Amino acid sequence: MLHLLPLRLATCQTGCVEPKAHRPSQVPIPVTELPEEQVPRPLATHLAARLRELRARRGFTQDHVAKRLGCHESAVSRWESGSRFPTGEDLVSLADLFEVSTDDLLGRVRQFASTGSALVDMRLLEKLAAADSTDEFDRLIASHEEQAVWLPVPDGAVLVPVAEAMRWTRKVADKHKASRYVDRLFRPRV
Repeated sequence: MLHLLPLRLATCQTGCVEPKAHRPSQVPIPVTELPEEQVPRPLATHLAARLRELRARRGFTQDHVAKRLGCHESAVSRWESGSRFPTGEDLVSLADLFEVSTDDLLGRVRQFASTGSALVDMRLLEKLAAADSTDEFDRLIASHEEQAVWLPVPDGAVLVPVAEAMRWTRKVADKHKASRYVDRLFRPRV
């Protein structure tokens, strides 16, 4: 499909930009788009399904998402249909809004951790910060005794779904069943 943009912009005396009427002598700027049926778009299809799932899970409307991102509702609709792909900035904003990573939005199962990063349980940390007394703080810590608020992420660490981590770990543990340290592979313990 070929769209023509006949509108040109002109600068007025005060420096503002005003639309200028199209004259036949001006050459229109062509904008081309391939029909979506001609282009296989597995990434856009995955993103569309993931956005619909996350929005529904949180009970947001497309209008709510659009207002939070500062875009038009039709943009959200196009992203969710897979006919358009969000800009990098919008992708980051969507990840922040839904509290997931951009890798998660794009369907990457393995998420490589950056050197020097830490895994932080923000919900627990926020509860601890909101504790009104030392007793309340201590009760929260006691109820999460097997859990750290943050863990340093070693170089080479990869975030994967729990089922995949358990499968990999079980395979290694089965190979070394006689080790007295094999139970240390499992956190949380099973």
